[in-house]
Amino acid sequence: MRGLPISNEKSLLPSTTSLTEEDLLNTNYNVNNKNKQNWLKRNSKNVGLFIGLFLVLQQFIISPFLNDKDFEKGERKSTCQQLDAIYPKSFNVSSLVIGEKEKIINWLSDAVKINTETYDDFGEVGEDNRWDKFYKFTEYLEKSFPLVHKHLKRTPLYTHAAIYEWEGSDPSLKPLLLTGHSDTVPVLPDTRASWKYDPFAGYFDGDYIWGRGSSDDKSGVIGVLSAVELLIKSGKFKPTRTLLLGFGNDEEIAGNGALAISKYIEEKYGRDSIAILVDEGGNLEEAFGQTFAAPAVAEKGSFNIEIRVETKGGHSSVPPPHTGIGYISQLITALEDHPHQPYLPVTSPLVNYITCAADKAPGIPKNLKKAANKLTDSLTKANGKFDKKALKAIEDWFVSGSVEDGTFQQGLGRAWVSTTQAVDIIHGGLKVNALPESVTAVVNQRINIASSIAELKQQFTDAIAPTARRLNLSIEAFGEEVDTFAGPSAGKVILAGAKIGLEPSPITPYTLEDPAWRIFSGTAKGVYATRPEAYLSEEEASKEIITVPAVGTGNTDTRQYWNLTKNIYRFAWKNDRNKNHHNIHTVDEAIRADDFVEEIRWLLNFIVNVDEARDV
Repeated sequence: MRGLPISNEKSLLPSTTSLTEEDLLNTNYNVNNKNKQNWLKRNSKNVGLFIGLFLVLQQFIISPFLNDKDFEKGERKSTCQQLDAIYPKSFNVSSLVIGEKEKIINWLSDAVKINTETYDDFGEVGEDNRWDKFYKFTEYLEKSFPLVHKHLKRTPLYTHAAIYEWEGSDPSLKPLLLTGHSDTVPVLPDTRASWKYDPFAGYFDGDYIWGRGSSDDKSGVIGVLSAVELLIKSGKFKPTRTLLLGFGNDEEIAGNGALAISKYIEEKYGRDSIAILVDEGGNLEEAFGQTFAAPAVAEKGSFNIEIRVETKGGHSSVPPPHTGIGYISQLITALEDHPHQPYLPVTSPLVNYITCAADKAPGIPKNLKKAANKLTDSLTKANGKFDKKALKAIEDWFVSGSVEDGTFQQGLGRAWVSTTQAVDIIHGGLKVNALPESVTAVVNQRINIASSIAELKQQFTDAIAPTARRLNLSIEAFGEEVDTFAGPSAGKVILAGAKIGLEPSPITPYTLEDPAWRIFSGTAKGVYATRPEAYLSEEEASKEIITVPAVGTGNTDTRQYWNLTKNIYRFAWKNDRNKNHHNIHTVDEAIRADDFVEEIRWLLNFIVNVDEARDV
């Protein structure tokens, strides 16, 4: 029996049999184990509650605390990968602006003096003589940039648009395309006296260049031409990659000039033939104590909707309860009372903007940083799910928090994450004693990159329908009868859209896996590291720029170039210190002269860096 295991031996021995030390140890184990089992049975409910409480604490208190600590220690995987600075290998390109500041200022100042306003009612080129002022602008460019016009082939398109071609030595490399537009929005006559300086004086006060177009977008056209003129003048650069310059003449109203340029490029070079395109759009931004280069890698769609109210006319001495103007006023009120709801998809470039800021910006609000970190952590998990509450917190910050903490100007954050609507035009009535029979209003819509024209139309109709029904107005929405009345109605509401709407743009790749983004972000870092301020102090020299993707709230000529490249950056090296977008489209438009010089220096470096690259 001695050969049997102790547990079996104990089961066979009488209780009076002496136990060995080994038996006692095993007995204590079994007794304790039995007691534990009995205790668990007696306290199973309490144990379950304890485990549940622990899981809750771990989810909402312990894990976020540890995650924040991990972030502070640098253990979190960053969503803000940045490339090292890229500098041209062939020569010091930045040196080309030395001693040229006065000439650069005059180039832009004199361009502003030439009025190139365009209006929505412009007729065809050649039929409407208001286009003729663009001949003067073309003459000015030819006179001011003689080397460009000597060494580059200029082809006029749509009469006042043009493409310049600087042929490279290696046709296997895709060209670089730099674009801009020469037209400007009008200066409203009633506001002219409100300008600090005459809007067409091109006045330089020693700090700023003032006038219509100084920022939007003559600085873009003159900046590109200045950079190319200086490159040719240096004698140090011969392009390996073909360089194309495309300047539209009607960006503010139609974009037909850019369309002609796009067709020319596609016919000569082919679809998807451009390596990178840079046009106007994003700027340098100061946010959370950090400077960002924020190119718009996408832009919202746009669609104009006309609301027309048709009612019976008559003499105004016997008016109905509401005239057509009264009806349309209530419909507009209903529309503005039901704005489009914000929506920030997790795939939006703006999410990367904020998660990147959480990694790099010292002054980001704690709640926003916490939400960004939670979202980042959830995205790194393999289950494909993400933290919806964290994403909603970021969306809410764009809508209201960004205004409360002063990061963005009023309305900008919301515009980034919403479809916006603005009633910009209204017409109605011909005579003071006659009831208006037809009244119209035009609403400009800028469509969220996560939405569509179809969704916009439905929301628009839904917003005004209850008010139209209350007023006994039938509705025809975009060619379809929505509401009709069996008996007599007070009138009819007709919704009509623009003939051609613009869906939200494709999104340019914005990770370091994309060679175009690497060149862009690396050039930005190099130009920022060598800015004039960096030589003033160690503190300035230690500062770095962070490149993040942004979204354009307006539309640019890039809408005509989607067929040519996936790499579209809407960007100019302008620092929006005052968060006023340089007063584009309003009184006192201006650009800081030193910023304009830096914009040209950035263009010089970018042109040469792209030319030296072989992976794009």
